[in-house]
Amino acid sequence: MWYDIGKTLTYNCLFNFVIGSRGCGKTYGAKKRAIKLFKEKGHQFVYLRRYKEELDETAPTYFDDVLANNEFPDTVIEYRNGNYFINDQLAGYAMALTKAKDYKSIAYPMVYFIIFDEFLIEDNGFARYLKNEVKQFLNFYMSIDRYRGATVFFLANSVSMINPYTLYFNLQLPYGSNIVRKGDLLLQLVQDEEYIKARKQTRFGKLIEGTDFADYAIENKFVADSKAFIMKKSENCRYFFTFVYEGASYGVWADYNEGKMYVSQDVDPSCNYIYSLTVEDHKPNTMLIAQLGRSPFFKPFINNFKMGNVYFESQKVKSVVYDVLKLIMN
Repeated sequence: MWYDIGKTLTYNCLFNFVIGSRGCGKTYGAKKRAIKLFKEKGHQFVYLRRYKEELDETAPTYFDDVLANNEFPDTVIEYRNGNYFINDQLAGYAMALTKAKDYKSIAYPMVYFIIFDEFLIEDNGFARYLKNEVKQFLNFYMSIDRYRGATVFFLANSVSMINPYTLYFNLQLPYGSNIVRKGDLLLQLVQDEEYIKARKQTRFGKLIEGTDFADYAIENKFVADSKAFIMKKSENCRYFFTFVYEGASYGVWADYNEGKMYVSQDVDPSCNYIYSLTVEDHKPNTMLIAQLGRSPFFKPFINNFKMGNVYFESQKVKSVVYDVLKLIMN
């Protein structure tokens, strides 16, 4: 009933996005794979997190559970100054995506396996996705890989299927399927009924029964993918303005009879009011505004959002707009 990394590896993909319920063995399987590759082939690994602070908390004891279970007898793993040593030989590195520039001038010719653990952000606290995070990761990958073809496992709990990575690569699971391959990209939902049943029967499982935390931690439901405010725009809508974010254009529509606003990928090309939210998106015929909250277009849009009058035509659009509003409202 535990996650089997071997099945994922049979697809032979470079980037493997593995999302599943907490405690089902995703990270454990990846750690075993990293140790096995080094012991059998001398291939080194990278344990990657988004922020250095996350590494400081997790890196020193990252492999303790594998060793405690005696998975690799006569194997000693030590963590020293950001490096992992297996039986006194350099085997891997602990790295932070925010420090990616520091790794550009260093060669890592023996790295063939990368574990990006908890690549999805689970809460609305201080942790946030980085600006243009996917591109930052791709630059990091090129610095480490140098076109060797290192395998990456992106691991996360069931937070949301709509995130910077699935949006960037246009990945989505077909209805009724828990795995999809798109070239060298793989998206997998780890969901085992035997595991779910066993977790429900534990004392803690019974304690949280019926809560949204149980939906997330046991049932593997994507709690962030709420259907609230998902609605197709009405026929009486009038076009309001366009905004561009991370290279994509979105249209804002208003229905003055219903008092609702809608955001859609349906864009009016004749509209002259086109706003770019970042310098990277700023192009001819777009307006880059430093304080969007004062714009005669964005201000009523933000006010309507606060009053619960803004709707989105898809989960993908909703996710994008939430990121946009974080930029505007902070």
